[in-house]
Amino acid sequence: MERRELVLAALKGEPTPRFPVLGPGGLINVVTREVLERFRVPLPAAHYSGVMMAELAVACYDMVGFDNIGLPLCLTVEAEVLGARVNIGDATALPRIVAFPEISPEEIIANALPALLNHGRIPQVLRAMELVHEMRPSAPIIGNVAGPATLVSSLIRLTALMELVKKDPGFLDRLLEGLISFLCAYAEAMVERGADIIMIHEPAARTGSYLGFDLFTNVLPYLNELGRYVHLGGAKLILHVCGGRMEQVKMCREAVMDAYSFEAEVDPAEAHRILGKPIVGTVPASLVHYFPPEMVLEETLLAVRRGASMVTPPCGLGLDTPFQNLRIMKEASHRFRV
Repeated sequence: MERRELVLAALKGEPTPRFPVLGPGGLINVVTREVLERFRVPLPAAHYSGVMMAELAVACYDMVGFDNIGLPLCLTVEAEVLGARVNIGDATALPRIVAFPEISPEEIIANALPALLNHGRIPQVLRAMELVHEMRPSAPIIGNVAGPATLVSSLIRLTALMELVKKDPGFLDRLLEGLISFLCAYAEAMVERGADIIMIHEPAARTGSYLGFDLFTNVLPYLNELGRYVHLGGAKLILHVCGGRMEQVKMCREAVMDAYSFEAEVDPAEAHRILGKPIVGTVPASLVHYFPPEMVLEETLLAVRRGASMVTPPCGLGLDTPFQNLRIMKEASHRFRV
């Protein structure tokens, strides 16, 4: 079974000869120092060049051996184009958001237009998508976007957001309507350029309990609007939610997705029972960073035995992640039947 067939079958909940191991990109990166040194693709330059970004994504696919190619190589592209300040990183660190936009919330809403696809690093991400599709035509491609809740939390300080919502209860909906039109256009452009799957990353989903209102619940209609655009384009959807509480799993019941990705603390079988869709499992981040490959192998197999249909590395990995601890996840899939 070809890798695209394997991954798409797993997303449909169909039986597969082995479990897919995904390196989605975005928040769940598989770029390591070993890959950079072997292929000599420079960072941070690759974040600004569609050609170099494609070369690095394909290098990760070839060297790590996972079942897909993922783009972009960080989760800061959307927030940056909307005004957030980003530290682009270097050969030792990936990009991260370091400051909120220096414009008013109303200006953020006014700026959140599909025309932004021509600004910032977005044209280079889309160019990289085209090139990857040409370079490895049989490889499934995952395009990554920041979810609406995460994008809101990257653009407006949460305490300020609470005050704005108190003064104007309709503010959050106006903000989300603007952001979702931008995200839909971005995801649609990725699909047009070859993305088979869109992964929506919602690390901010766990912040609702601190706000006085549940941000993730507020964004669900907009999340489903994004999903509708992706499905109309013929691609599949995976929602990644950070955090290890079952309450977060239950919040996803009304999200229209093809599969769900959670952190290692979430029991895949219980999540599947609640959601009725394939679950992407993972292993604890500390294990991948600090423990020997044999333990990563065992935890990978355990995630599948517990009910995961697919497996990914944990989110937020650094460039110093031991290469063998990623490679062993691929070996687990190819060498062991679960």
